Amino acid sequence: MKKHHRANQDGLDDDMTAKKRILAFEIGTFFTRYVVFEDGRMGIPGTIATPVDSVESFYQALAHIANNQRFPLDGIAMSVPGFIDVDKQLAVTAGALQMLYRHEIGRELQKYLDDPVPTWMENDANCAAMAEKLSGNAVKLDDFALITIDSGIGGALFLDGKIRRGKDWRAGELGMMIPNYEKGGFLTMQNYLSTIVLAERYAEEFDVPSGSIVPSSLFRRLDEPRVRKIVDQWIDYLAITIFNIAAVADPECILLGGGICREQQLLPLVNAALDRILPWDSFRTSVKRCRHTNNAGLIGAYYAFETEVDGLEEVPIR
Repeated sequence: MKKHHRANQDGLDDDMTAKKRILAFEIGTFFTRYVVFEDGRMGIPGTIATPVDSVESFYQALAHIANNQRFPLDGIAMSVPGFIDVDKQLAVTAGALQMLYRHEIGRELQKYLDDPVPTWMENDANCAAMAEKLSGNAVKLDDFALITIDSGIGGALFLDGKIRRGKDWRAGELGMMIPNYEKGGFLTMQNYLSTIVLAERYAEEFDVPSGSIVPSSLFRRLDEPRVRKIVDQWIDYLAITIFNIAAVADPECILLGGGICREQQLLPLVNAALDRILPWDSFRTSVKRCRHTNNAGLIGAYYAFETEVDGLEEVPIR
């Protein structure tokens, strides 16, 4: 990889330029977070609103961050929603960010950079799995699955020591499983398990605006029968998802990610629901929370860059 070399104002080489710096972006529907990894050490993340008016304004915003770093960069890594063709570095889709569909984001970003550098782009859920493999709860595992639960349901499969991407880059889309055909037709797990659905069910039950509900707060009101019924139904669908993954992939562990999974009552409720599924004894596997939450996309993007661009077998992070 090309190394940048820059002199300070006294004409002396600044030994800080000897350090390797990777700028990581976690691109989300509403916000984009970023941070510089310096020799594997993660800096302090920043956040901007994701520009959605045009692809040009999106590139300009990312380039502004890259171009205004104090020291030169050695690469840019990106966690992006949607189906990501990593061979072509193409966003086949990009979740709700339709202006990025069919764009080679890394290549197109280059013309906005003062100093073009290598880039790498990976699906956001895959990045979360890579973060767990690098320094989370999957460091010693070669086979695990990850479910991310938020306003949408994401997922990733890390099998036989690597991310399983599939022929069309769609492997691990766990939120697209159809769990309840007799009553729900072709509705997918997204329609049963997202935090939006949890808030909507509460809003319907208590006749309040769904936008006023913090879904995770329901786990602190389990002593209220009407709230407990809503949560239990939601937990049942999470247990069904976990069981189906275990039956198909037989992983060593299934990790649960997303802010709501930090609630202390969640895992005991999930385990109790799984025990009510009779075949679970035949497919029983470990279910844990992800270690990384807010920074999973950033850490995973960095891991992906180092393993895919530099081909390192061991990636440092501190």
